[in-house]
Amino acid sequence: MTTATRRPARNTGPKLTPEQARTFHTYSVGNAASLAMALTCDCVPYQDTYTFGRWIAQGYAVRKGEHGHHISVKHETEKRDKETGEVTTGERWGTAVVFCRCQVAPLTPKAGTAS
Repeated sequence: MTTATRRPARNTGPKLTPEQARTFHTYSVGNAASLAMALTCDCVPYQDTYTFGRWIAQGYAVRKGEHGHHISVKHETEKRDKETGEVTTGERWGTAVVFCRCQVAPLTPKAGTAS
């Protein structure tokens, strides 16, 4: 794949702090219910399940070979009119992949770095 056809990175915003990674500004009862039924362990949705980026921010990495659970999420969008420069906001639905606490391990420091 050439650089001209490569998709841009999805996470272009600022990095999350560990405290921010554990909090949610929205809560979906439907997602919590579907995760509770899908999880075979004792993990609790919105307490033990996070996205890959949120686990990294908390100092954990998803173990190799683990498969996540897909949930529906609402994304905020902004569109700028090229002629007038007016910005309109909206929303679209998509999916996110979450992993439970049983699927992650603490990050290990890289060789040659201070711990």
